[in-house]
Amino acid sequence: MINKFTYTGSSTSMARYFFPPVKAIVLMILLLLCPVASMAQDYDQETVFYDNPLASHIAYLPDQLSGTSTLFFLDGILWTCNDHGPLVLYALDTLVGAVDTSLDLGVKVYDLEAVSFDGDYIYFGDFGDNNGTRSDLRILRLSRDAFLSGAYRFDTIRFSYPDRTKTMSRNFDCEAFVATDDSLYLFTKQWLSHRSVCYALPKQPGDYVAERRFTLHTDGLVTDACFLHENRTLVLIGYSLVVKPFVFFIDHFDGARFDQGRHRRVSLANAFGNQMEGIATLDGIHFFITRETLSLRVHTRRASLSRLDLSGMPEESNVR
Repeated sequence: MINKFTYTGSSTSMARYFFPPVKAIVLMILLLLCPVASMAQDYDQETVFYDNPLASHIAYLPDQLSGTSTLFFLDGILWTCNDHGPLVLYALDTLVGAVDTSLDLGVKVYDLEAVSFDGDYIYFGDFGDNNGTRSDLRILRLSRDAFLSGAYRFDTIRFSYPDRTKTMSRNFDCEAFVATDDSLYLFTKQWLSHRSVCYALPKQPGDYVAERRFTLHTDGLVTDACFLHENRTLVLIGYSLVVKPFVFFIDHFDGARFDQGRHRRVSLANAFGNQMEGIATLDGIHFFITRETLSLRVHTRRASLSRLDLSGMPEESNVR
């Protein structure tokens, strides 16, 4: 039986990560220190300062979800999927991280990095471009009715970026987007600039040139997003170049002017080496997060499901 979401916690990509040699050495050293950091964090979670909240571990994910790339809620059920190969959705038990059920949607994806839902359609973002070489960026659209009936018939939204160049192509990787009432909004993962640019697309099938909107100073690599229509809240997740996870929280804006309003960025207190890839919430306070398996020569961090409570986050904006 699929376990629908009930919050019980206390207060408290095919994408690959390529490192230049020096960066790899630094990261390996940090990962070797992870056990020490984990021991240092073995304390009452109520004592964690909320400028560095702690994502509480729920469970390691099964091996078939080593490439978990996104999280989303549909009818109270938490779903995830891998980033490449057959598009299979997995429903997760939010208490123990087990797979309750799986659905093979009958298509293959090259680098699926995000999923969003607007009430009528589910949008699957097959637009990951880690090396900046793809020319087949697309979003697959599946109606809610088709999903519920098991008749998986997809429409396709194809697009390109108006300002992409060969020398800056790695700034046009993308692993996060949201569906609003009238448009799709993509948030790039800029490997060179460590920021995120927002682009807008229509929600209808067709071929488009994405419209550039604004830049967010995320100071890191954005890997997923979730949008609460009722609360007018946008939340991005990502990690720094040394794989230190962060959450970028935006609210108090009008329409889809995500560049306005209140911007708050918080680094998670978890040890280095957490490649967070998915985030989902129902209330904008309690979040679920997945990280995919991260393997280096001397250390492997397994894919996992975590819980995050942001109820005590500071009120003031800390990002310009």
